[in-house]
Amino acid sequence: MARGLWLFRVVMKTLEKLYIWVESKMEYPEDHTILGVSIDDDLQKMSRRKLCAHIEENTPGEGSFWKLDSTTKIRFGCQMMRASHSDSSLK
Repeated sequence: MARGLWLFRVVMKTLEKLYIWVESKMEYPEDHTILGVSIDDDLQKMSRRKLCAHIEENTPGEGSFWKLDSTTKIRFGCQMMRASHSDSSLK
């Protein structure tokens, strides 16, 4: 079973690299407002890689944002949003 998990992780990492490569080729609209939140110009101009690096540099605590799984990154973002807005509707 451990062997199967190892293979699964290798496949997932390969797909992650492929996804990042595809993302680098994509062009996105310049959304100055996302879900009602105004986006600062400097964030608007950043690539996906630069946005992740920005989060990495400004992440509290120890560890690496880059090494987190996608769902864990979303969970982290939700917790940071909850903390910054004290929004009880996210509980």
